[in-house]
Amino acid sequence: MKLFFPTEYKPLIRLAIPILIGQVGMTLQNLADNVMVGQHATAELAAAGFINNMFVLTLLLTIGYSMGSVSQIGALYAQGRSQRIVEVLRSSVVTDFLQGLLMCAILIGLYFGLPYMGQPDELLPLMRPYLLIQIASLPFMVVSGAFKQFTDSINDTSVAMATMLIGNIWNIVFNWLLIFGHWGFPEMGIEGAALATFSSRVLILVLTLGVFFFRPKYKEYVRLWHKVRANRRDMQTLNRLGWPISIQMGLEAASFTLVAIFMGWMGTNVLAAHQVMLSITNLIFMFYLGIATAVAIRVSNHNGAGNMRGVRQAAIAGWEMIFCLGIVLSATAFCLRGEIATLFTDNVEVSRIVGTLILPLILYQLGDGIQVTFVNGLRGLGDVNCLIGYAAFAYLVISLPLSYLLGIVFGWGAFGVWMAFPFGLTTAAILYLRRFLKVSFDGNLKSAATVSEK
Repeated sequence: MKLFFPTEYKPLIRLAIPILIGQVGMTLQNLADNVMVGQHATAELAAAGFINNMFVLTLLLTIGYSMGSVSQIGALYAQGRSQRIVEVLRSSVVTDFLQGLLMCAILIGLYFGLPYMGQPDELLPLMRPYLLIQIASLPFMVVSGAFKQFTDSINDTSVAMATMLIGNIWNIVFNWLLIFGHWGFPEMGIEGAALATFSSRVLILVLTLGVFFFRPKYKEYVRLWHKVRANRRDMQTLNRLGWPISIQMGLEAASFTLVAIFMGWMGTNVLAAHQVMLSITNLIFMFYLGIATAVAIRVSNHNGAGNMRGVRQAAIAGWEMIFCLGIVLSATAFCLRGEIATLFTDNVEVSRIVGTLILPLILYQLGDGIQVTFVNGLRGLGDVNCLIGYAAFAYLVISLPLSYLLGIVFGWGAFGVWMAFPFGLTTAAILYLRRFLKVSFDGNLKSAATVSEK
C-alpha cells in the first residue's frame, strides 16, 4: 500500500488549522477554568477537575452524536445538493437538542449521586454549584454544535474557529473578574469560573447563529432554511449514525475520566494531579482531533463523489501529519515535565505526581494518533455500527480494568492507573485501522448517503 500523498496535505491543512484552533479553544475553556481556579485554591482545582472530567464525558457524547451529520452533509456538499443539506441541518438541530436534554438529565442524576462516589467530603460543597451551572450551559452548546458540523462539512471551518476564539477570550476575562473579584465584582471562586464559562457558551451560540443568518455566503442556505422542515426520515438516519459515534467517543473518554474515581480514593493531591494531566492530554488530543476531523470531512467529500481511492489517500495523509505532530508534542511534554504542574498549582506534591505520569502519556501517543485518524475515516464513510463493539472491548475490557488492577490491586498508584492507557488505545487503533482498510479496499460499504439518496 502506497504511503505519502502530498496532494492531500494542502486541503487537509486548510481544513484542519481552523478546526484545530477551534478544538483547542474548546479544551482551553476547561483548561482556563482549571488554571485560574487552581491559582485560587487547590481544593477548588480538585473539585472543578472532577466535575470537568464528568462533564467532558457528557460533552463528548453530544459532540459524537452531532457528528452523525458530517457523513451526510459532506457527501451532499460534494454532490451540490443545497436543499438536502439544509433539510439535514434542520433535522440535526432537533435531534442534537433532544439528545442534549437527555444528557442534562443524566448530569442531574450525577448531581444527586455525588455523595456516593467516594470523593473527599470537603469537595462536595464546591462540586455541586459548579456542576449545576455546567448543566445549564449544555443546551446552548448542542445547538451551536449542530451548526458547527454543518459549516465544517461544507469546508467553511473558519466559522467555528472564530466563534470559539471570541468565546474563549470572553471566558478568560470573566474568569479573572469573577474568580478573584476584580473591578468591583464579587470574589466567587469556583462558582465564578462556572458562570464565566456559561456566559461564553451562550455568546458562542449567538455568534454562530448571527454568522449563519446574516453572512452573505449563506444567503442560499438561509432561503432554504425558511422553506424546508426537519423530517422524520432524516432524524431517524441521524439518530442511527449519531449514537454509535457518541457511545464510541464516550467509552474512550470514560477510560480516562472514570479513573478519576480511583484517583479520588488516593486523596485530593492525586486527584488534582490527575486533573492536571487530563488537561494536558486533552490539549494534545485536540491537536490530533483537528486533523482527524479534517480527515472525516475529506473522506465524506470523496465518498460523495464516489472516489474510494481519495478516501484512502485522505486518511493515510492525515495519519502521517498526526504522527509527525505527535513526535513534536511528546518531546515537548518530556522536556517540560518538571514545569507543567506549576501552571496549575504551587503544590509540590501535585507537581511530583504529575512528573511521574509523563512516561505513560508519551507511550500512548502512537496508538492514540492511529485510532483517532481511522475512527474519523470510518465516521466520514458513515460506517459506524462497528464502533461500539470495538470501543467497548478496547476501553471497558482492556483499559479500565487494567487501570484498577495496576493502580489499586498492584499498588502502583496514579502511575499504574495511567499505564493502562497505552494498552487500551493501541487495541482501539488496531481494530479501527483493520476495519477502515477492509471497507475502503473491498468497497463493501453501506454508505451514509442513505439520506442523500432521498
